Amino acid sequence: MQGREDQESGAFERLPPQGPPPLNGTSKQRAIMRNPNEGTSKHQAIQQVISQKTSEHRAIPRRPPGMSRVETPPEVPRVPRPSHQQPQPKKFRSRILMFTGILIALAIIACTVGYFLATGINVSANPSVTATDFLSALNTKDYPQAYKDLGPAITIRMSEDQFAKQAGVLDACYGPVKDYSEIADSAKNQDNNQSYSYNIKRTKNARDIAYKLQITLQKDQDDGSWKITEYSNNMGPAQPVPACSK
Repeated sequence: MQGREDQESGAFERLPPQGPPPLNGTSKQRAIMRNPNEGTSKHQAIQQVISQKTSEHRAIPRRPPGMSRVETPPEVPRVPRPSHQQPQPKKFRSRILMFTGILIALAIIACTVGYFLATGINVSANPSVTATDFLSALNTKDYPQAYKDLGPAITIRMSEDQFAKQAGVLDACYGPVKDYSEIADSAKNQDNNQSYSYNIKRTKNARDIAYKLQITLQKDQDDGSWKITEYSNNMGPAQPVPACSK
């Protein structure tokens, strides 16, 4: 028992004392610990080299005094870009030309047909127009205008003054022409002559005198106009009234 106790007490005596283990670092660590200012000296050397290299660059020139500082670059005028026009398709142009040609052709046809129709209507209506103009001039006592509607068959044997005197006598005896109207289906065409019959009404002292007047016209070969070649009863009634017989 005593020997065991001696062994145990000897083992306790051989245990190392508790605490931080001893430093077993390398030689470099020992060197750093020995000279702690060695790292800062290397850093200062690097800064000196950098400062030497930057001093070798050229210095930036200073702006002359009084020169204004340009904040933005000047505007450069730009040449306008030419506008691109879209060419029309060939089909569209051909259609326009086709429609234009059709319209021109239709216009020519319409003008031609209208011309022939108007010519035919004027040829057939001119005799009636001349006769109506003659009676209208008598109604207004415009004797010179009525004389212009007469053809050479009458104007050769009667001057304008003689015609005006004859018309004035009729107006004084029977009164002026108040009304006239074409008799239905009285138009007759024979060779180059055209004739119409009219109902004439004159008024004298509130008395109406009605009679029929036939007018014959002939187409002039030179200018194609229609002129009066004959009128019945010298433009008056067949039987004279007592006032004109005196």
